[in-house]
Amino acid sequence: MKPIIQFLSDQEVKLIHNQSLQILSEIGMRLPHEEALDLMSQKGAEIVDGNVVRIPKRLIDDAIETVPKRKDVTLYGRDPKHDVTFEKHDPALACMTMAVNVIDPYTRKKRTATNDDLAALTRIADQMENIRVNGGLVTPQEVPGEFNDWYTWATTIKNTTKHITGGMLGAKCVQDAAKMGALALGDEALFRKRPFISGWVLTLPPFAIDTESLDALMEMSRWKIPVMLSSGPILGTSSPVTIAGTVAQAHAEILACMAVSQSVNPGAPIVYTSFARGMDMKSGNISMACPEFGILKAAMAQMGKSLDLPVRMPSMLRDSKMLDAQAGFETGMIGTVAGLIADLSDGMQLDMDLVVDFPDIVFCDDCMAAIRRMAATLEVNEDTLALETMKAVGPGGAFLEQDHTFQHFREALWTPRFLERRNWDLWEKDGARDIFKVAESKTLEMLSADYEPLLPAEISDQIDKVVMKAQAMNFGR
Repeated sequence: MKPIIQFLSDQEVKLIHNQSLQILSEIGMRLPHEEALDLMSQKGAEIVDGNVVRIPKRLIDDAIETVPKRKDVTLYGRDPKHDVTFEKHDPALACMTMAVNVIDPYTRKKRTATNDDLAALTRIADQMENIRVNGGLVTPQEVPGEFNDWYTWATTIKNTTKHITGGMLGAKCVQDAAKMGALALGDEALFRKRPFISGWVLTLPPFAIDTESLDALMEMSRWKIPVMLSSGPILGTSSPVTIAGTVAQAHAEILACMAVSQSVNPGAPIVYTSFARGMDMKSGNISMACPEFGILKAAMAQMGKSLDLPVRMPSMLRDSKMLDAQAGFETGMIGTVAGLIADLSDGMQLDMDLVVDFPDIVFCDDCMAAIRRMAATLEVNEDTLALETMKAVGPGGAFLEQDHTFQHFREALWTPRFLERRNWDLWEKDGARDIFKVAESKTLEMLSADYEPLLPAEISDQIDKVVMKAQAMNFGR
């Protein structure tokens, strides 16, 4: 069987879901968008205070009925070999987005992120086996701020053939990202059939969403571009300090946005996500690696799976400022908890998701490989019980020379690429490098390698022209 992790019983999941329905019908959700208000009003929702929508249970039930379920959702890669499906649980990494700083791979000094950094990071992630969803790990800071989503989409599309997730603010951003995607595929009809991008939509706790995010949600729903739908309240500040109350609130906000999406276009795909997190009451800083963060990821994942939706949870964002022992502990603690229940785990950022260190991508990829091994089905059958092999070995014998060992050791025993397992003498002879130095060496090797563009120059130029046109027409935020 598969390993199971849960913090909520089935009865508690139902209790929380029912309270979320009560939240929506009695408190409501602020939806500051005229078209969304008209849609919800036509379907029988009550509009109060101008743009607060009280949503009856019937509308939520309808949305749950029409939203595609796990087996029907695919995150397409530009190359079909990178398609991500959800019928079976096989955890993988996804690039978190929108960090604003990097640790320079050569000087080891923190600085603001550039478009060149984004291109290099995207190319590294493209080569990592356990990173199945690529994206804008950093947001370029040297470009005009109101257009950095456009630059991010252009750069990531040009540098990976995997599925890409990124920020989406406003319908125009969605339309232009789709246009860039269609250019990369060479055909808009093919892009509509296999959209290889998805967009983040974040609520604005408590009980609200901003106009541009709502606009993007509705436009992605029209295109059936998958929406990474997330609520990220903070315990005790933008949600109740209790985990149960926060889960109920975050779930309600996601349900409200799902109702809008399905009203716009029934069957539009949604991936259930949550950045619900804690805060250090001493420092006032948000924590992306406290124990409560891990509990919230598992509990929210249970809520998403109760709807039979694909689930993506951030789990390797870390509060640590560098790839050190604290980062290792935070990676193991939150990463394993999320990996045992979520389909995709966001990661590869430090300092509460503000900083990216290039070698961290290599480190996290190896960690996810180990987590995938832990999450794999434990097969118990006549072959794996190995009674006949035991008989052949007998008391005092050795299993190393048995055919059964040779036939099964590759899948039975996970072998890391970079984590250290050799004895001290071999490790010392090889330079006595810690895991950071090992990951750094691999990263610098990848950065120095010759790179062959993934798209013809004329297509890359056309993608860049989409960005320039938007900038010239002032379509930014």
